[in-house]
Amino acid sequence: MSPRRSLGALLVTLLFAAGCGAGSGAETDKEQATPYLAGFELGPVSVHAVRIVLASSTSDTTTTSGTGPQAYLSATLVNNGGASDTLVAATIAGGAVQSADGGNVNIELPSTQIVQLGEPDLGLTGPAIGVGALSTPLRVGTTETVTFTFQNAGTEALQVPVVEASAVGTTASAAPVSAAG
Repeated sequence: MSPRRSLGALLVTLLFAAGCGAGSGAETDKEQATPYLAGFELGPVSVHAVRIVLASSTSDTTTTSGTGPQAYLSATLVNNGGASDTLVAATIAGGAVQSADGGNVNIELPSTQIVQLGEPDLGLTGPAIGVGALSTPLRVGTTETVTFTFQNAGTEALQVPVVEASAVGTTASAAPVSAAG
């Protein structure tokens, strides 16, 4: 094939490829960023889809103004070990959080079981961890440092996104996780 023909074929290919992303109806215009869902593994304990979910009754810039929490810590905890463990503490940006009933965090993680943490206002019937009385208000779209402390597995800190309650159950939610791995 002559160099002139090769150059012509290359130009046609490039023009066709450039046209694929052109215009307002292009497939690339429909792409959305994958939501960031924090998680980690610490020994036999896996923590997935960690988010700080603003309470349904608050806006993204309010501080705790009533008796309820400003937000809830949402996560899927999986204990893949042969013995149970316990989530004994959680902190957000240096401030302690407490169980939704006002007591200390003390959430049992039975062996080979999944435990869901979330916002009770959204229909959760399992354990809930309330966040409130922080020195600065939580803002949607930011991240906060959350530290989890387990009785046996140890302590781990990570950056966790702050989301609105309306984002839970959409593409921001995590896929189910099995205890088998």
